[in-house]
Amino acid sequence: MILLLSGGIDSVCAYYYLGKPKTVYFHLKTKYSDKEAAYLRANFPDTVIDKSLDLGSREQGEKAYVPFRNLLLAAQATHYSDEIVIAGLKDDQVSDKNEAIFKEMSYMLSKIEQRVIRVYSPFWNFTKAQVVGWYLDNVSADPEELIQTVSCYSSEDTNYCGACPCCFRKWVALRTHGINLPFHNKALLDEYYTKAKENQYIKERNIAIEREIDAYRS
Repeated sequence: MILLLSGGIDSVCAYYYLGKPKTVYFHLKTKYSDKEAAYLRANFPDTVIDKSLDLGSREQGEKAYVPFRNLLLAAQATHYSDEIVIAGLKDDQVSDKNEAIFKEMSYMLSKIEQRVIRVYSPFWNFTKAQVVGWYLDNVSADPEELIQTVSCYSSEDTNYCGACPCCFRKWVALRTHGINLPFHNKALLDEYYTKAKENQYIKERNIAIEREIDAYRS
């Protein structure tokens, strides 16, 4: 097994959930890749840092969207193992990061390579908040490691800018468990609140967004 470890909450929790498997980080040369790699070198030094992919020029918008990102990562990860773990979640809303697509990736890569390759996540039945809850119940009641994870699209040298979409998801998941971080982007709060009110996400995510923003503003 090889776990694609980014240093974010999802993959760090997957590392413990799966019993500390071998890990690889693909340095994609995006605006946030250097700080992710630095975090992993300091905290997960056995992680292989692979620089074979350069996708920085394909990064789009504030959500740092890279077309075919997870497909490309899975394809490169076959160099390390036939069992590839990418920590997707029940409440993710990404076109190339869901259970059905991972099954398609597994089929396609197996067909091309003429061997059985499996791409999967252990967390398809977990929301991000539930993954945080699992960590607090089973790894450590101290949330400091989760707070220090890298969940930030900013090019600034910080693990948490408190203003980008990735930080927002971390903010909601931690607040659900009484771990309060600052969040500075009012326009983004308004945007996510509106989307939650319009039921644009799964039920659990809509409820969590509304609840935590209401509490933050009260």
